[in-house]
Amino acid sequence: MISDSVATVVITYNRLELLKKVIAGLLNQTKEVDKIIVINNGSTDGTLDYLQKLEKDNSKIKVITQGNLGGSGGQFTGFKVAFEMGYEWIWQMDDDVVVRLNCLEELFKARKKEMIYSPLRYSVDGTVFYNETIKFNLTNPFKSFWLQIISQEDLDKDFIPAEGLTFEGAFFHRSVIEKIGLPQKNFFIFADDSDFFIRAKRAGFTPGILTSAKLDRLLLAEPFKLMHTPRRYYFIRNQIAVDRMHGNFVVKNLRPLIYSVKWIFRSNSFSDIKYTIKAFVDGWFYKSYDGIEIINEIIKNGQ
Repeated sequence: MISDSVATVVITYNRLELLKKVIAGLLNQTKEVDKIIVINNGSTDGTLDYLQKLEKDNSKIKVITQGNLGGSGGQFTGFKVAFEMGYEWIWQMDDDVVVRLNCLEELFKARKKEMIYSPLRYSVDGTVFYNETIKFNLTNPFKSFWLQIISQEDLDKDFIPAEGLTFEGAFFHRSVIEKIGLPQKNFFIFADDSDFFIRAKRAGFTPGILTSAKLDRLLLAEPFKLMHTPRRYYFIRNQIAVDRMHGNFVVKNLRPLIYSVKWIFRSNSFSDIKYTIKAFVDGWFYKSYDGIEIINEIIKNGQ
């Protein structure tokens, strides 16, 4: 392990102009990043050419190109590489968020092995993005999974405990990966962060928002009702998979049914209904792939 080192993991797919802003923000931090590991999920918009030149010109940059495995497949690879390379602290980043100048400095000052910090996120219009979940509901199938979301009343705290952080700026010690493994490789998009931080909380880590650390989102959030069918499939499937993996007996056996019926009634076409049924079946029988055996092998070989 490289003591007090920080590796940033950035996942990207066909967002070249946004990615340039993301990397510029990381390179201009008041506290320097030791390594920026960019996982290029098979981009076709010139991203690869840009990254190859950047890697050649800047020793801080490491580029890995793979097929499009979605955000979760990118996080899986990026976390694994950062862990294998021996970095002590891992700072996760998406390709549509820009960290403010002293974001890493604030995170690093507050660092504790048992804590997982996420910056306070701001929307495109400059207002706080109220999205993180303070409390998940994994016990009552008749209530929402997102039991309590952060609100304006929470902003006077230096640290806001939040079980449901997102993969947009999360900062944590390598021991998190050592204990719980990697993000779900096969989730593709949606709920990979929920699953990861539920596992981390149950392993004894404390996730939450460090309000002195800030980042800006570059894109508007997509309303669920406008989500196109393939993306809706992953949203439904993965939410059901999370309930099945982490809910109590009643939640894991009842809420997926309730959830699927609601989405069937929201469907606009027979195709939507077919996707919903497929999402239900695939989520019900989803088999976890968190890569813990890979991490254990890395640890074993490093001893």
